[in-house]
Amino acid sequence: MRFEEMQLLGRRFRAYLPDATERSYYRGHRPALLVLPGGGYEFTYEGEAEPIALRFASEGIAAFVLDYTCSAPAYGGKAAYPSALQEGFAALRWIREHAAECGIDPENVTACGYSAGGHLCACLGTLWNKPEGLLAPEEMRQSRPDKLLLCYPVIRFLPPCHEGSVRGFFGELPPEERRKVFSPQERVDAETPPAFLWATAEDDAVPVVGALQFAQALSQYGTPFELHVWPHGGHGLCLGDQVTQPIPYGSAHPCAEWTREATRFLYDKMQK
Repeated sequence: MRFEEMQLLGRRFRAYLPDATERSYYRGHRPALLVLPGGGYEFTYEGEAEPIALRFASEGIAAFVLDYTCSAPAYGGKAAYPSALQEGFAALRWIREHAAECGIDPENVTACGYSAGGHLCACLGTLWNKPEGLLAPEEMRQSRPDKLLLCYPVIRFLPPCHEGSVRGFFGELPPEERRKVFSPQERVDAETPPAFLWATAEDDAVPVVGALQFAQALSQYGTPFELHVWPHGGHGLCLGDQVTQPIPYGSAHPCAEWTREATRFLYDKMQK
């Protein structure tokens, strides 16, 4: 595997590029995954960064991790919007622009987000063609993710929601109308990409209702989606096994199977 670390718009950007053997069917046209860790828009949590990238790189997927702007001093020390959204779009464009040298299929680039990173990911998928995305017309198509992978995502910015993510995104708690504009379940349209979502019903930090509503909105437009909700488990399960949880090998949470299902989703060339 080839590892590269660079700066993108002043933010740390890491690439995990699996070696492709001569016999690999996907040599030169691997799926690509942009990983956006969670952290309530205060920081980016490493448990949702490199371990995720390494897991998918082991499946032959080119993975990239972006430490986007957050409110903690080490991550920019300011409101996430609009910087984090612009950085996410720039990362998607970078992946496509460097597809040939990275051995990537530029038409199979997925944005993956956890918790607050899931909100950012969903915003990439729903705002790329809207004024709030702040994109020039010629940038829009190159900035659109082909698919979304949303892991226990913050979706709603309207109560019930994770208020810490709202504050980190805006730098304050804004009025209801402003919250609604950046609630991705309200911004789904016919051009929103297909999505894979997973969460737990017991999550007491980020209400699962947001993921359910996002899936419902996709359904209304006939957009393919896959939704997994496990009945038990708290927030921030990451891989769900001993790599990212304080549990012994062999006692993985039932949700740990999500990576196997998500790998199939990433290889599937969905069109929408």
